[in-house]
Amino acid sequence: MLNPGELNKKVILQQRQITQDEIGQDIETLVEYGTFWAAVKTTRSSEAVMSGNLNSLNEKRFILRYSKRLQTLIDSDKTHFTLVYKGAKYNVKSAINDDENNVTVTIVGEVVE
Repeated sequence: MLNPGELNKKVILQQRQITQDEIGQDIETLVEYGTFWAAVKTTRSSEAVMSGNLNSLNEKRFILRYSKRLQTLIDSDKTHFTLVYKGAKYNVKSAINDDENNVTVTIVGEVVE
């Protein structure tokens, strides 16, 4: 169980939105969905080696308090949204309602370079 005091990092979730320009071409923009408090966990180098994924070093795990609003975003967009933390953008690789208990959600993001 996560101590609520550990949810002390502000993150912004951005939803991708498709619009069309004046000649009918699709334009993808990011629209702020909301600001949430999270605990931030870095991927340990041993986890990166065990997974065989050296890109894991650019990943972080964000643990957010569960809310119906957050679940709605996950259900509708799966992993097609972005997380912003300390000015860095992270592409969401997974978003999971931990143990399906509706207490916390873990989002794994890879920094966009």
